[in-house]
Amino acid sequence: MSLSGSREKDKFLPFLCRYLSRKKVVMLILVSFALMAFLTSFFTTNREDASESTIFDHFSEAYNTSLQFSRKFNNSSIQATLSVCEENPIRHFSSPSLSTESAIFHSNFCQNFAFPPPPPGVRRRPGPRPCPVCYLPVEAAIASMPRVPSPSPVLNHLTYFHEESSTKTEPHEGSDFGGYPSLKQRNESFDIKESMTVHCGFVKGCRPGYKTGFDIDISDLVELEQFHDIIVASAIFGNYDVIQQPTKISDHAIKNIPFYMFIDEETENYMRNSSLLDYKMKVGLWRIIVVRNIPYTDARRNGKVPKLLLHRLFPNVKYSIWIDGKLKLVVDPYQLLERFLWRHNATFAISKHYRRFDVFEEAEANKAAGKYDNKSIDYQIDFYRSEGLTPYSETKLPIISDVPEGCVIIREHIPITNLFTCLWFNEVDRFTSRDQLSFAAVRDKIMGQVDWSVNMFMDCERRNFVIQAYHRDLLEHMPPPVPRMSNLKRNRDSIPVTKSEGGNLIGRNPVKKSPVKRGKGERRSRSRRHSKNPSTRDNLVF
Repeated sequence: MSLSGSREKDKFLPFLCRYLSRKKVVMLILVSFALMAFLTSFFTTNREDASESTIFDHFSEAYNTSLQFSRKFNNSSIQATLSVCEENPIRHFSSPSLSTESAIFHSNFCQNFAFPPPPPGVRRRPGPRPCPVCYLPVEAAIASMPRVPSPSPVLNHLTYFHEESSTKTEPHEGSDFGGYPSLKQRNESFDIKESMTVHCGFVKGCRPGYKTGFDIDISDLVELEQFHDIIVASAIFGNYDVIQQPTKISDHAIKNIPFYMFIDEETENYMRNSSLLDYKMKVGLWRIIVVRNIPYTDARRNGKVPKLLLHRLFPNVKYSIWIDGKLKLVVDPYQLLERFLWRHNATFAISKHYRRFDVFEEAEANKAAGKYDNKSIDYQIDFYRSEGLTPYSETKLPIISDVPEGCVIIREHIPITNLFTCLWFNEVDRFTSRDQLSFAAVRDKIMGQVDWSVNMFMDCERRNFVIQAYHRDLLEHMPPPVPRMSNLKRNRDSIPVTKSEGGNLIGRNPVKKSPVKRGKGERRSRSRRHSKNPSTRDNLVF
């Protein structure tokens, strides 16, 4: 049977070759393949479009509720139609619990810890220094996570304005991204109520990052929609900083806490050309999120968007830790949240400035350092002074400072903290990008109406869990380090030296002295001098 089968194959193959060699058959096969390729690409494109529309259809259905209101400018009434963007309800996770004995032990873990003063600066390392901080072990910090969200005083429901096209109607700064809120709307946003609607960036759409300015790819937006207890976020715009990798992060945090780094296209191009970024969009622990259509020309102002509006980019997150792109995190996120939020029943924590306490002094320091246009700084400070802002004094205690070191923000995402960062961002959008100047004005207005406060910790404590690096432009212009003389001497002394049998040194290159020719008179006079004082030679030898 196998022999007959092989004969049939020998007869069939020549017939098949002759049939396929015909032009009509070949053309039919090519047309069939082309049709299959076209249908495959067509259905794939439709599937992607369908998935994209599915992702954002529920946003338009849930968030777009029309709201009519009247604005008056220059004695003329202008009717405008805005949409209100609702917040996503946050799903709360249950945290692991400790036994009673373990809870008592860990509650007393830092009880006897005395807060030491920061070490003084030295000549080789001037300026502020880190100080010791007592952190709970990672397991205890995880177990101390609250099971329910913290209460939000007075404010329970927060929504955001959405406007297709915004118009600048007053002579102040602002942007299309922020919506140009009027002075009346600004003042009304500080009137804390149970339900509020405010400007909070992203006014062109209800899903931040989708056709709103500060645009993010669809796949990344799906990633930002995920539910997380904690996230860590940072940003580098204008290729301004060198990405820093976190260290001393526990395995539990690496598994459960995502690290997000927002970058613009300029930074993306540099990272790809430097082979730092590949198709996985990961650099170490950082998940890279590329932002397109950035709203500002100033890279520092663009960085304020994720810094202050993380609750809008991550609607389903409970806690967030923000660190500037120049900082390197060296403590586990669970330990930071336990130390600066959960231990103090706080919902917002930020470090104070290491030197200055007063906003007016901070403004003068910014002008002296050329941080921003002096005229704009003066305008902002004069505006706050007219609203009643006063220099810092001991009468403001327990508030310890009016000037933060805003490179680290640790917060819980609840309505009152979301409102605080929204109004803080509006001030940055309206005035200068120096957020240290507007922090106290917004904080004091909110604290004057509701029972809420900010946990401002010492700057030396901040320097305990982050290491600050130089900006990229400074690193590129730094000269190479000069080796120290002590190191050169140590290296020279470390060369082994041995003696040969004749007593000559081996191991170092002997320095040969060039012979000096002298005249007969000089040689004769030198011999006479030694012969006159024979004891001199003995003294030298001794």
